[in-house]
Amino acid sequence: LWMLDEFEAIQGGKFPGFITGKPVGMGGSLGRTEATGYGVIYTLREALKVLGINIADTCASIQGFGNVAQYAAKLYRELGGKIIAVACWDNTDKTAYTFRNLNGLDIDRLVEISDSFGSLDKNKARDMGCEILDGEAWLEQDVDILLPAALESQITLQNVNKISQQVKVLAEGANGPTTPDADGIIKQRGIYVIPDFLANAGGVTCSYFEQVQSNMNYYWEKDEVLEKLDSKMTAAFKAVNDIAQRNKLYMRDAAYVISINRVAQAVKMRGWV
Repeated sequence: LWMLDEFEAIQGGKFPGFITGKPVGMGGSLGRTEATGYGVIYTLREALKVLGINIADTCASIQGFGNVAQYAAKLYRELGGKIIAVACWDNTDKTAYTFRNLNGLDIDRLVEISDSFGSLDKNKARDMGCEILDGEAWLEQDVDILLPAALESQITLQNVNKISQQVKVLAEGANGPTTPDADGIIKQRGIYVIPDFLANAGGVTCSYFEQVQSNMNYYWEKDEVLEKLDSKMTAAFKAVNDIAQRNKLYMRDAAYVISINRVAQAVKMRGWV
């Protein structure tokens, strides 16, 4: 809000859409908190349709338990999926742990025992029936879906071969969680990748919605925001998947092709080249 105030003071006018992430009631958008995590699951849902897999028959392992991971986990569970492992940083021990329950984790209860950093209380987690494993164990689980939603460069040449042969989809909720060397091996294995700048675009898409609402001075209900977000994320996924299927491209490569082509087209239309 300080940046908005300063900009408006300099410009001598009202520009509520200048900055996003504002509090609700001060020009912010409902649904912004859930947007990134939900967007990951909207694209995952569509990927599973392409693969002919019922989401209710799948299980997942997640790295991270901050905003993105929590909301992704909640929606995935609502759609019928089972989460057996969550890895997160322990701010007290200064190391990461994986919390596993092969019968499925109760995400709502995990949220209750998490702190503002996404760390989980180990003793309470044990009381809930969780095994406490090392921080990298999330990657080794026999699951259908891996969902890194924490830091960059978490899947590397050193650990990529620990990924179970059961894994079918890698949905990148984090920015750059897979290194280029590891990505090459994932590509060779035929794992369906939803690349980060597609999977986690829900947040910036909702920021665009906030800008639109601010400029109109008309604000949507939360359900309407999430419905529009679902529509945008689904359309973006289908565009990337279509070009991947049509040209026999890896999903990450297809996403780059679309994004670069759109920039090139815009530059041409502006007459810059």
